[in-house]
Amino acid sequence: MLLKEKIVLGLKIATDGRYRKFFLQRAFTDMDVRMRRAAAVAARLPAFDEHNPESHAKAASLENQGFVFVDGLIDPKWLAEMKAYFAAQVCSDPYRSHLGTFKGPDQVPAGTHVAFYSNEVVVRAPHALEIANNPKVLGIVAKALGAKPTISSMNTWWSVPAGDGTAQHAEKFHRDVDDWKFIKLFCYLTDVDEGAGPHIFVRTSHRLNRLGAIRRYSEEEVFAAFGADNVMRFIGPAGTSFLENTYGMHRGLPPTDKPRLVFQILYSLRPLIYGPKSPVITLRPDEISHGIDPYINRVYCRVR
Repeated sequence: MLLKEKIVLGLKIATDGRYRKFFLQRAFTDMDVRMRRAAAVAARLPAFDEHNPESHAKAASLENQGFVFVDGLIDPKWLAEMKAYFAAQVCSDPYRSHLGTFKGPDQVPAGTHVAFYSNEVVVRAPHALEIANNPKVLGIVAKALGAKPTISSMNTWWSVPAGDGTAQHAEKFHRDVDDWKFIKLFCYLTDVDEGAGPHIFVRTSHRLNRLGAIRRYSEEEVFAAFGADNVMRFIGPAGTSFLENTYGMHRGLPPTDKPRLVFQILYSLRPLIYGPKSPVITLRPDEISHGIDPYINRVYCRVR
């Protein structure tokens, strides 16, 4: 990290409580400690009233396996509208900011592996808030977290074939360490087969005290620690959606012959450092009455 970047980060830690809380929890890697801290934080947060037996069953599966699929979340009409919207927007390579902005996936510069859209672009995508606030999803997430969740980050990005296909950054095995406890929703907006870089998750690794250091891991290390039989590959048509505890070991395989477009929501116990500095959407009273909870959406949305 450059000196200038260290100074900027130091100022953020000193002046923004989100940064202090974020880096504090990253210092703890023992699973039992993290679970106790998560429960203590959740106990101080608003409860989410959910009595759907299906949500409870799926939350139990999420807690046990580390992931669960959510069927019927995005219909074909929504998919078409979302893909058309993102095709008209610009994205950027987060690891090579000097490249500026471009449209994906056809205009992605050579050597770029992933291209992300901005917070403001993603939250304004058609159906983004509807998907993020789907009652079925919120019920599962709230049960898993033990409290009403916060939508802390909304991301959409292209993964594209690049170079010789060598994995870079999040294409290597790693754990996310975003909050004491958090859940992510992944929605494939394009068909994903072996050639499109499927998401990989190591079943049950979210609750095992192995490979806890915050770094990238090799396939050999992961297989030795968790067993090759627990490494799951998620393939499926556009619209395939799943919830995952990404404290568990995971990666996105580099695509080999076709790009992959993913829409992702991060649900956490507390607002995190990834979202916009202030809300970018103003909610109308009728939107609130139709299921857009101001508390859950407060990072991205303000009430008029």
